[in-house]
Amino acid sequence: MYVRCIRRANLDAMAGKASSTIESHRRIVDQVVKLCERINKTPSFEPRGPMPLSDPVGMGLAVEMLTKSVFAKGRIRDTIQFDTMRGVRSPYSKAYESSPRGVAEGSTFAKGTGRVRPTACPGQSEFMQDFLRGAEYRMGFDSEADHGVRMAAIVRTLELIREDADNCDDEITANDLYKVGAFICLVTAASLRGYEGFYLDLVGVREHLDQGRVGQIPPNITHTSVISEEEATNLPHVAVCLLGNFKGEGGINYHIINVANETMSGLQPRWWMEKLVSVAENEGRYVGPAFATASGKLASSCDYDAVFRMYLKKVQATTDFIPDDVNVDVYYSLSRTPRKSALTRARRANIGTKHLDAMNRWRTVETAQGRRSRFNMRQHYSEACLLMPTTWFYSYAL
Repeated sequence: MYVRCIRRANLDAMAGKASSTIESHRRIVDQVVKLCERINKTPSFEPRGPMPLSDPVGMGLAVEMLTKSVFAKGRIRDTIQFDTMRGVRSPYSKAYESSPRGVAEGSTFAKGTGRVRPTACPGQSEFMQDFLRGAEYRMGFDSEADHGVRMAAIVRTLELIREDADNCDDEITANDLYKVGAFICLVTAASLRGYEGFYLDLVGVREHLDQGRVGQIPPNITHTSVISEEEATNLPHVAVCLLGNFKGEGGINYHIINVANETMSGLQPRWWMEKLVSVAENEGRYVGPAFATASGKLASSCDYDAVFRMYLKKVQATTDFIPDDVNVDVYYSLSRTPRKSALTRARRANIGTKHLDAMNRWRTVETAQGRRSRFNMRQHYSEACLLMPTTWFYSYAL
């Protein structure tokens, strides 16, 4: 097995270079050798051997990666994917950097391109680059990423959660359902990845909850409309206040997104946010993460995800929003499904790429206009209000 892995690594490395390039190099080498024979000269190419009795190119790492690909169990197939196999390389490189040899290597800084580190780490060798490229060509990809659902399915899911919570005799169970419903509505309306919803801060939400409760929507407004600052501030909205070390924030400033109180499809972000605050106050919580247990401990994403899938199955069984042959447990989760559902709906509403990028923060600080560091909460909220023609209409169109 060891020898077979070595051979496999060599074959992958060979496939990492374009065959036409290698053929061209071989042809030129043959020409130079024949020319040197005419003048009785040794060719100037670097000698091909003997190789050192060591592993400067990372063959041992390549063998360990290939061994993992043989014996490890895949999540969606019997074998693992390329990205899973190459994950061995990162801790290998970090272990080298922290070794006596690695810490003795110098480093430089190149302005504009970040940190540059000259290194003899085998995990960064030319052979390793060729091996990884060739292995990727050979293995390919077989992804089962989360899919989006129709917005009507999200709305119906929230209706079922609310009905069960309203009719539940157990207050603790009802409160847990309200929290999950608020989480689903939040990550959908604000177009967040699943884990980002847990950054919602209770103090920030309570601070701004009354603002935007009553507002006026200008007639014939679209995502391309130019409205005044007064009209933007007066739009009916609710502030989503996120706090944490993400999206360029340092964990001491809020990342505020103002979304519509109610969307075109029937999502009700304000109702769910107000219910979330009410549940937290009943539990005696006024500070800390909004999505937490009664004791204040951050909620479990696995628990929320399980409830989300359970209600999606109910929607699948009682409506035609989700096809019967779709495996809910495989294709949907809170990690990406609400965000992809929102993105799909926004595209159908003809919201342009610039607005999508600004709302979803897929570009730099300059493009993602809703985020500004080093503002106190009141200043940050005021600026977020002025950006509501982007954030508000995106959520309103859902």
